[in-house]
Amino acid sequence: MILSPKRLWLLVCSAFFLLSYCRNIEEARIENLQEESTLTDYQMISLEGRRDGDRLPVRLVFEAPSSNLRLDLLFRIGVPTRLESGQYRWERQDEVLEGRVRASSVTFLGGQSDNPNLGGVFQLLSASGDPIYQVTLPTSEVKRPQVGTPRVVPAH
Repeated sequence: MILSPKRLWLLVCSAFFLLSYCRNIEEARIENLQEESTLTDYQMISLEGRRDGDRLPVRLVFEAPSSNLRLDLLFRIGVPTRLESGQYRWERQDEVLEGRVRASSVTFLGGQSDNPNLGGVFQLLSASGDPIYQVTLPTSEVKRPQVGTPRVVPAH
């Protein structure tokens, strides 16, 4: 089958617009609230958890060169689903930050017989309770933990 130049041009334009749209899918990001900047070196590498009735313990991990941010979150599933407790541990080159996590918004989809999807905006709090970083998680599938991975249960 030979395409006419007009159909070939239409096919190329359609592919271009489709790829442009796919590139703009929102990704998880970390923002420094004090400096009003986005930390671009960090990439979400895992979102794992297993629903247990009306609870969903989750571990969210970001990595960058010489740095690792781990959020251990416990959600209470209901209307609305809410963050019951959350802790973070951020290991950087020369320091370790730890503290509580607060949710500004939570999105929860499904998960009764299949993997749930979770998203939201989460603030990492300083020791005094002030928000210092914000993690934005687009609605993403929560994968089941690998065999042998300890179950995630944040401290209350």
